[in-house]
Amino acid sequence: MPHRITEPGKAEALRQELRAVIAGAKTFSENLKTMLRESDIDIALERKATVEALQVILQKWVVEIIHVLFLSGPQRFSDIKRSLTGISSRTLTAKLRLLEDAGFIKRDLIKERPIITEYSLTEKGKTIAELSCPIILYLKLEGIDR
Repeated sequence: MPHRITEPGKAEALRQELRAVIAGAKTFSENLKTMLRESDIDIALERKATVEALQVILQKWVVEIIHVLFLSGPQRFSDIKRSLTGISSRTLTAKLRLLEDAGFIKRDLIKERPIITEYSLTEKGKTIAELSCPIILYLKLEGIDR
């Protein structure tokens, strides 16, 4: 049986590393709040832009697709579908197009017979995956992942 990331030995080591990430995020957030208070920035407009940006990655299946590509590297459509139990081909196609249009993934055609389509993360997509890892880990370690 595969091990879980929440097992005591693994979890404690990750908790220590996560504490450092959270401390850095707190410092960054406080600096950002100070800058916003001291500047002539429309907070309501920034909040609206933030919500709009998050609407892409918070759609059903999007985080899962990003993390499949992040953890496994470039994948063919069938490999991604196999990794995501319950997703339909139609939904996966739509989400891959959405992520490509948003600049999070790229689609490469490999000229073989037959032609192979492979999906991979762009730098923007890798950054989103890297930034979301501490959040996902925090939720898992705190038992908030249901």
